[in-house]
Amino acid sequence: MRADSDLPIQHAPGEVPLYSFAEAARYLGIPDTTLRSWVSGRKFPRVGEPGYSPPVIKPAALEGSYRLSFNNLIEIYVLRALRTKHSVKLSAIRKALDYAEKQLRIRRLLIHPQLKTTGGDLFLEEYGQLISLNRSGQIAMKEILKNALERIEWEDEFPARLFLPVREIPDRKSVSVDPLVRYGQPAVEGVETKILAARVDAGEAPEDVAADYRIPYEAVIDAIVFESTLTRAA
Repeated sequence: MRADSDLPIQHAPGEVPLYSFAEAARYLGIPDTTLRSWVSGRKFPRVGEPGYSPPVIKPAALEGSYRLSFNNLIEIYVLRALRTKHSVKLSAIRKALDYAEKQLRIRRLLIHPQLKTTGGDLFLEEYGQLISLNRSGQIAMKEILKNALERIEWEDEFPARLFLPVREIPDRKSVSVDPLVRYGQPAVEGVETKILAARVDAGEAPEDVAADYRIPYEAVIDAIVFESTLTRAA
């Protein structure tokens, strides 16, 4: 399967630098050091010479602010699924991304429309052999990618919204990040989770807060649980 080389991958709202490395790591449940190594690269000792692992993801603003865009957040989220759920080696993923860019002219495979429309088939058909996956491994990766991609909403063939895991409920879709809503901060029903949690911390009952914003009670509870998780991870 080959991709159309002229498909656009830039989407202005998705490319705005919104998140610090620490924020992105907390929202996605990734160690800060791991995220930084994916974005900035990592030095490690080798016998007789210094070693270096180059970055896998290019941040929206490499110079100056060192902040990540919503599209970066999606790339990191998909990369996390490949790394933590299927233990695909980073070197293999880097090889696949390099192949996609040089041979298929896909500059950012992890947010490319065909990753969504084929449910991961692009990864498997083009890169299954390249990254040394056997048949059972390919089937497993397809399921992992499918589950990960189901938490991403797409509009006009671009990632538009990411639903973050809450309360360890796999299909729960309440807390989301959207570059066009609340400056990309985590929110439920258009209300920032930190605002809802702060009002409950100030003594208001969750049901009163829900009524005030005209949002479901469960949405407020999800916001509280999500913010509590962030606090513990800080």
